[in-house]
Amino acid sequence: MFSHTKLSRHLNGFTLIEVAIVMIIVGLLISGLIAPLSAQLDARNYNETRNTLAEVKEALIGFALSHAATDGNPYLPCPDTDGDGRENRNAPLCQSDVGSLPTQDLGLVATDSWNNQYIYRVAPEFSNSTNGFSLVSKGNITLLNANSGSNLVIELPALVLSRGKNGAAAAASMDEQENIDADTIFVSHEFTSTFDDLVVWVSPNVLFNRMVTANRLP
Repeated sequence: MFSHTKLSRHLNGFTLIEVAIVMIIVGLLISGLIAPLSAQLDARNYNETRNTLAEVKEALIGFALSHAATDGNPYLPCPDTDGDGRENRNAPLCQSDVGSLPTQDLGLVATDSWNNQYIYRVAPEFSNSTNGFSLVSKGNITLLNANSGSNLVIELPALVLSRGKNGAAAAASMDEQENIDADTIFVSHEFTSTFDDLVVWVSPNVLFNRMVTANRLP
């Protein structure tokens, strides 16, 4: 028969084991919930950014509709190169053809869902504030389906990019590296473990059609 002291020690030890088991079970339950919650948050951020990028495209077209170059033709905004949300222009040309999206000029939120600025590139022939673009203007931006892959679209007037969840971190693949090397070639395809960039572009045909419909061209 146990003494009172032995019985107390036995019960205390048993209680500690129970607590340990409960903590393990709770930990497993929490870890099981974290992954789905993280996936839901990622999905929400991607969907919000996709929706914002659709607004970005409309805002760029709207800028062209409401801004006339010296010759009366429309033009697109320059990139923001100093982070203040405004285009940086040495009239009539842009200080740089690539930079951040001039969100203040476009009336848009400053960052994507991961609080990173959008990358924006514009073709010089479409951003000249003295000689605006016409129906024969050609862009110089190419979009591929993979690094060194096939063309998706060519001669784009403008393109906007969110770097996705990895944001300003180092590129996770050659495809992501292509999107930040400051040239006129970009990549867009389905998400993979090493590619989560989101890309939207202004189609020349859509842009021209909107300008003609609004009597801003021919």
